[in-house]
Amino acid sequence: MSVTSPCTGICKLEPETGWCLGCGRSGSEIADWRNHPEPWRSAVWEEIPRRLRQIGVGFQRLPWTTEDIRDFVMTSLDRNEGTWVMGVVGAVAEFTGAPGSAISVTPEGDALLAYTRGAAMRMLIDDDIRALTFDPEGASSKDGSEGQGRIVLAVKRERGRMAAIETVTDVGEDRGRLIEDRETRLYDLGLGRKEARFCVRVAPGASREALRRVEGQPFAEALPYIGAPLVAESPTRVVETPLGRIEIEGQIPPAGARSPAGPHTHLLPDHLATGRALPVGMDLPRAYLPGAIFYPRA
Repeated sequence: MSVTSPCTGICKLEPETGWCLGCGRSGSEIADWRNHPEPWRSAVWEEIPRRLRQIGVGFQRLPWTTEDIRDFVMTSLDRNEGTWVMGVVGAVAEFTGAPGSAISVTPEGDALLAYTRGAAMRMLIDDDIRALTFDPEGASSKDGSEGQGRIVLAVKRERGRMAAIETVTDVGEDRGRLIEDRETRLYDLGLGRKEARFCVRVAPGASREALRRVEGQPFAEALPYIGAPLVAESPTRVVETPLGRIEIEGQIPPAGARSPAGPHTHLLPDHLATGRALPVGMDLPRAYLPGAIFYPRA
């Protein structure tokens, strides 16, 4: 199997060591990468975690091919080994096995479809996806045999940029739906973020009427009018990133209540106001946009 390049899109050498701040290679290793045999490239990969720690870099690209990434995702879901999260800080969907329910995983071309009770997830895993870890000491093999840390599936920015919808918007029919429901319309809540969208799929009722009345307003202005009916009716939530989408059914807990076990969403205005795409300490190189984060089961 071909040994992939460690490049992360940051091409700047650290002056003291001469190692790249993105991939941990030296200038000569970068220049001659394609000219060396695979055992040599594998040996450089072995050195990268130590080098990045030495120069204080907090992330590392994993030496996984597209097929390796797909295998890792399928294995993590088949074994229900943790939680997959899509969204931005303060607005996320979390996909994991529902209590007492297995996860079914189905390949569909380059995509993977996963279902458990009350939730569904779709990921498009192609050659524009990279796997990075922010826990180099616990960097995972694709089958989990070497221990696991947090894994970020990142999308090349040129493929993944999403149009930022700035206001509550009636999108109409949700043609990409994974969970079947009737007489629903998709409303984007207008978070104005290029990394992710947070939407709800609403049937006729109080939530749809409230959303219709605030259409064209930014989320922060609309929230006082839509919050209560959304909690009361708890429509299907849809979180999309450049990698795919997660859909969540079930009751939205009221403010101050604990999140349910299994798949759920968070929409927390105070956290959203930080403007962060990923948690503190998990900043991506500018070449990428976040697609999903895998958190292993504790």
